[in-house]
Amino acid sequence: MITASGVAALVATALALAGCGASSSTASIPERQITFPVLWAGTNPDGTAAAGIEPATIAVGTQGDPGFSVNLEDVKAKQAGPAWQAATASAATVGTLLTGADQSVVDLRYDVTGAIDGPSGGAALTVGTMAAITGDAIRPEVAITGTVAPDGTVGAVSQVPAKVRAARKAGYTTVLVPLANRTEFDPDTGTTVSLPALGRQLGMQVRVVRDVGQAYQAFTGRTIFRPPATAPVLTPRARQVAARTTRAAVRAVRREFTAGTNLIPAAQKPALDAAISRAERAVASGRTALAYGLAVQATYRVKRATARGASRALAAARGLDAARAALRDEVRTLLAGATRELDAQADPSALDVGQQLALPMALGWYSYSVATLRALEKGLGPGSTWGADQVQAAAAVVGDVEASLLRFGPDAVAMVRAAPGPAPPQVDDPRTAEFLSGYTNFLVGAGNAARDYSVTVDFGSQGAGGGPNDIAPVLAQAADAAAATPPGQDPLADEIVQAANAGTYYVLGTSVVSGKSFGMQGFGLGEAPGPVGAPALLANSVAQASATVEWVAGGIQPKGMNPSYALWQRQWADAVYAANAGTPAGPEAGTIALNELWYAGLGVLLANSATRNLLSAG
Repeated sequence: MITASGVAALVATALALAGCGASSSTASIPERQITFPVLWAGTNPDGTAAAGIEPATIAVGTQGDPGFSVNLEDVKAKQAGPAWQAATASAATVGTLLTGADQSVVDLRYDVTGAIDGPSGGAALTVGTMAAITGDAIRPEVAITGTVAPDGTVGAVSQVPAKVRAARKAGYTTVLVPLANRTEFDPDTGTTVSLPALGRQLGMQVRVVRDVGQAYQAFTGRTIFRPPATAPVLTPRARQVAARTTRAAVRAVRREFTAGTNLIPAAQKPALDAAISRAERAVASGRTALAYGLAVQATYRVKRATARGASRALAAARGLDAARAALRDEVRTLLAGATRELDAQADPSALDVGQQLALPMALGWYSYSVATLRALEKGLGPGSTWGADQVQAAAAVVGDVEASLLRFGPDAVAMVRAAPGPAPPQVDDPRTAEFLSGYTNFLVGAGNAARDYSVTVDFGSQGAGGGPNDIAPVLAQAADAAAATPPGQDPLADEIVQAANAGTYYVLGTSVVSGKSFGMQGFGLGEAPGPVGAPALLANSVAQASATVEWVAGGIQPKGMNPSYALWQRQWADAVYAANAGTPAGPEAGTIALNELWYAGLGVLLANSATRNLLSAG
């Protein structure tokens, strides 16, 4: 568990995460190039450990084509290409977001020549990317190993003792390692060692870091985010909408439970009733955020249970083929409605620029539903071999989608529309569309890299096949939607839809990678995830993502942005996670919370970049 002092430290280091540096705008970045050390480890032909330093060159500017590119021509090691692509894509996306760079103009180029053992260079390349953008000098005696998540968390890697020894041999005196790797098995000694203690034995310092904010400070001695003068708050109108939608969500899940009670197995009813009662008590006591988070969790459970029961009853009465056909028809109906609603809800009229930029995050409920339904339509299509258990599992996934489309998506859009800033509504400003287009292109590139890595290097779900609970087919459908995104600028409503698709693609891809670092089995698609192997790491990521959202929101609210939607996401995500941490329901709550926080983080970081680039240019 993260202690109170640990949370305070996370909040403090989150101050380094979100772009309020000395420059008020990154619309024009001087052309500059830096070389940054990336630790790697592997195995020699004789089976012994091999490790070393790979110097990566990072060039940045605003004169070339916006986006990021990786020169991999000299990479010879097997499967190194997808690993480097995943690491650099994460670094480019997280680094530009955290520095507030304008993704519609920034041009990042990475040049690497050697092997890498997975996305373990992500943290190093993120720090290097941030330094390249800001121009801050890097301390030459420091090195780091670790992955990077969308919230800036530094994640677990392998063979850390070998990397530490390689760094010492190369002359580095400080190595930063992830929290997850504080202790590691050391093949050289055959024992589990404390990495800081190993560093002392080698005459160097090994420091544990939780996030790239801490790492950036260790490398540069600087932070790039100043604390806000006052804590951010939901505006009165947003609080009213939060209370109204929460009451409606709690009442609705009670009605659905009562109406579907004959379809729910008797053994499940007491737990479901207790979950709903818990949300009802939270509403009655005025704990709105907790009530909404518990209602989200209870709704998923009730929808899944009743959908499974209905499919089971239909199969018993009319046969499996009839149950499969009925479900396929329902999927097609929902898909048509979801696609229609995604376009309809993207209407930017009567919204100010802050609301227009927040809308893609709210529409994530719809874009995720569309990708999921398309995956189900394919799985249930002609020649489907899904048996009774898989058809029932698919029905449970449909229950998830119904909750997203009929309740949580509309609630999210209502909150965005209830959170205007002080500026008047905007017309269809081509500058906003251009800004959003650059953001979309970055996220599509990062999503592509994460998917390529997960499929090619076997770091998560396999391929594009599998059953209805497998995230890989959904990721494949999200990839198709991203591939259909034109790289150029479109009207603002179209750009909002494209940004929603890109955000969903990015979150899905990084979930596959990050879930592995938590030891998480499953991702909550139509079922509760299995146990989390490293609950402290999941807690760290939730706390870090939450701190980032709060403090970035605190920085942009005085500048005319209303971050109420992201703050509301943070409030209910934190509440549902805290209420379930350490219980069997903890993995499910963690999955719900972290995905919501990642969307919230993307939203406030995009808004932060807009305050520095888009609005200042206007």
